[in-house]
Amino acid sequence: MRRRRLGRTGIEVGEVGLGGAWLLGREGNEAEAHGIAIVRHALSLGVDFIDTAECYIGSRSERIIGKALRDHPGSVVLGTKVGHVPEAFDWSSEAVIDSCLASLERLAVPAVDILHLHTPAEPLLESLTRNGGALDGLRTLRDRGLVRWFGITGRDLGFLRRCVDTDAFDTLLVFQRWDLLEQSALVLFNEARSRDMGIIAASPLRLGLFGSARPALLSSLDASDRDQVLTLEALLADEPGGVPAAAIRFVLSSTQVSVVLSGASSASEIDTAVKAAAEPPLRQEFIDAVVQLGAGRVRALQIGRAHV
Repeated sequence: MRRRRLGRTGIEVGEVGLGGAWLLGREGNEAEAHGIAIVRHALSLGVDFIDTAECYIGSRSERIIGKALRDHPGSVVLGTKVGHVPEAFDWSSEAVIDSCLASLERLAVPAVDILHLHTPAEPLLESLTRNGGALDGLRTLRDRGLVRWFGITGRDLGFLRRCVDTDAFDTLLVFQRWDLLEQSALVLFNEARSRDMGIIAASPLRLGLFGSARPALLSSLDASDRDQVLTLEALLADEPGGVPAAAIRFVLSSTQVSVVLSGASSASEIDTAVKAAAEPPLRQEFIDAVVQLGAGRVRALQIGRAHV
């Protein structure tokens, strides 16, 4: 697998990482062994970046990943998040520390490489930067050797831009703002990379719209978005691996992206992502057509059940 530098962390990771939101399937009803098998299969393919969160699959994602990594002989960059548990998260230093400690226990690891502040919903920036706020908690965790780097996660471009401007974060994880349907994150990517932040692109299939969840999600779109999806499908149908693989290749067409996360719900989905990344880059004519179709579009948030 080709590798890219994760910004100012200085580490290099494979172009495809594993996101932990769907390890028990799209309905969240698979056995734990199903999720463990996905993680171990990803590792066997050379995936060495794993992202999860305290809230994914009711906190089960972290436990599954911890079990899957037990006795794994290789090196893995592991990230998780704080901000959704408890529901009334107050973004204080104490809340960040308590959430991280609970995640470490579920993951059964002594430390994580990256801890992301998890939005939406977006807090007031002052709640992150004030004395006793979330950033103080991150710094305390780093000083205690429990976290190596800090990140910010979300899709509200204005809020994320203000976070980037603080220069406090090492990584930026964005979802539903850089994919086949929408490309509104490009300016934000430029600003983040000017500060040498590592950029993590999540949900390249847009919660499965360009993959296994297409039937359910397509019917929920308005007519304009449905037309755009159908046009994209016709444009990319003959590409190797079809539309799902083209979606991965499109996200990786930006050299600003350090790693794309496959939120795989099966071993075959992580296979698709890894094989797609191994293909030659998507042709420029396709990239231009995708961007032209998505020009000026900024959409409302979609959240899948695995995230809550």
